[in-house]
Amino acid sequence: MLWHDDKQLSWNNIVSLHEQHYDLLIIWTAPLVLGFFGSFIGKTSLLLKDKMTSLEQRTLQLNTILETAASAIITIDKSGAILSFNRAAEQIFGYRLAEIIGTNVSRLMPMDIAAHHDGYLRRYIDTQQEHFIGKRNEVNAQRKNGEIFPVLLRINPMKIDDDLFFSGVIDDISETKSLQAQLIQAQKLEAIGQLASGVAHEINTPMQYIGDNLSALTSNFNDLIAFQSHLHEIADETFKSKLKALIDDHDLQFIMEDSPKALKEALEGVARVSEIVEAMNTFSHVETNQAKQTVNLHETLTSALTISRNSYKYIAEIETEFDANINVIDCYPGELNQVILNLIINAAHAIEAKASGTGLIRIGTRKLNSKEVEIIIADNGIGIPADIQEKVFNLFFTTKPVGKGTGQGLSLAHNIVVEKHQGKLFFESQLNEGTTFHIHLPIQVQKQA
Repeated sequence: MLWHDDKQLSWNNIVSLHEQHYDLLIIWTAPLVLGFFGSFIGKTSLLLKDKMTSLEQRTLQLNTILETAASAIITIDKSGAILSFNRAAEQIFGYRLAEIIGTNVSRLMPMDIAAHHDGYLRRYIDTQQEHFIGKRNEVNAQRKNGEIFPVLLRINPMKIDDDLFFSGVIDDISETKSLQAQLIQAQKLEAIGQLASGVAHEINTPMQYIGDNLSALTSNFNDLIAFQSHLHEIADETFKSKLKALIDDHDLQFIMEDSPKALKEALEGVARVSEIVEAMNTFSHVETNQAKQTVNLHETLTSALTISRNSYKYIAEIETEFDANINVIDCYPGELNQVILNLIINAAHAIEAKASGTGLIRIGTRKLNSKEVEIIIADNGIGIPADIQEKVFNLFFTTKPVGKGTGQGLSLAHNIVVEKHQGKLFFESQLNEGTTFHIHLPIQVQKQA
């Protein structure tokens, strides 16, 4: 509808006027709206920035914790591929992060365990039965250099975005196991020492009077032989004839010849037993306070040879060459006896394994200088293959068949000589030619801190 009155506005004019007012309203209010939204966006940005900063800090803290943790922390996916490998894992296993990421975790396991690992993983994924998962277990692991060592392992499953992962926390317990083995061995040595000392004392007393009686019998028998000789000298022909008949009837001639030999052998046997008893007393003397003592090194070596004689008497000859300039040294006698005995028995086993007739074990000493002596124990046995020589002092490593070696002897020997005595223990070996062990010991053992 249109109005024709000049005082009235047409509809178009009204609309135009409203549009002008609307434009003015937009112009007036736009800065307010933009300011409001700008303030909102600014606050939101600050909030997001704070959250991002907080997240970065938490991520940094978490990464720092993972990287400084003493335990190896490894994560894998459900195929067994390694996804993360912290610094402790690098130090424990010897791999760099770049060379291990993406490889299968079985790379960190001995062959006998690695062969079954994928099967264990699949079985858990299929059944969800936690035979091994979620529990702390003692297992063997393998370093990059091939060394097998004991670890404590705990594996836990994780679900992230409906995908399954596993985290493993691993602690190297080689040192703990070594200390446990040493403690057990020390306790055994102490118990054996006390038992041997008691047995030696109990044997020594009867052996003394057996020896005394045999000496008396020998003297008495010598008098009988002299009496028989004089009897022949004073007897007439008739009596001599009767005396000869009696001697023949009772085989007295054989008795007179054989008995002195029997008595001599019996006395030698008593002397041998006494020697063994003395060796047991010397060898098994272990002080409970583990204090260092002054000992005659050559007596210690001789006692060890006596004690271990049963291990080599049918397979090896013994040669000794002791330096006369060496007398006594300060040492921990129980532990040193253990080292020497272990090396002698190992030498006998090496000769036995070679199976080429009677072997030879040489034991010698020499004075290196005014502060140090050397013990040499050598054999012409089977030798140690070059590819395993660097492993022989590792705990639980052994080349002997099951039941004949525990893999603790040389590891403990190394610890006793190097750590306990501040000495050196090393060897030279050639396959099928033999092995020579060298023990360097200070004459005066320094006190441990």
